[in-house]
Amino acid sequence: MVSITKDTEKEALLAKFWPQISRAAAGYENRPALSDELAQEMALSVWRSLEGFNDQCSLNTYIYRVIHNTAIDHIRRHSKISEDELDEAMLCESPTPEKSALQAQRQKQLIVAVNQLPLSLRQVMLLKLEDLNNIEMSEVLGLSEANIGVRLHRAKEQLSKLLAGMN
Repeated sequence: MVSITKDTEKEALLAKFWPQISRAAAGYENRPALSDELAQEMALSVWRSLEGFNDQCSLNTYIYRVIHNTAIDHIRRHSKISEDELDEAMLCESPTPEKSALQAQRQKQLIVAVNQLPLSLRQVMLLKLEDLNNIEMSEVLGLSEANIGVRLHRAKEQLSKLLAGMN
């Protein structure tokens, strides 16, 4: 069993995974204060769990699983996400004002649409947006690869309809 026990190793891993943690937190909770709180919870959960890491799966999969479980616990404790409280600070900037405005509008529409998906579909879409493949998603969510494929297909269909309705 390989465990990560040194604080310096844990700090390095948290620094490496902080962007993913932040995006995951924003994906599950778009209210700024609660998103920040969730990101901190996720980081703390990853920190605490690293000593128990073993080679049964990749470190990436293990960390995403911890992040996912922390998000599910958070959702159980807090109320449903409100679309009116989207975190504008998450939106990326582009080099020109026109591109920036267009990208911000598209990203906001995507965030709104993803947040309208049922939780089971939102989970796979958020992991897909983090570039996890179906095998990794199945390990993180504890579902079969076939089920991941079905959920991903349904999520894409619903997102297409939602985004088409926004234009």
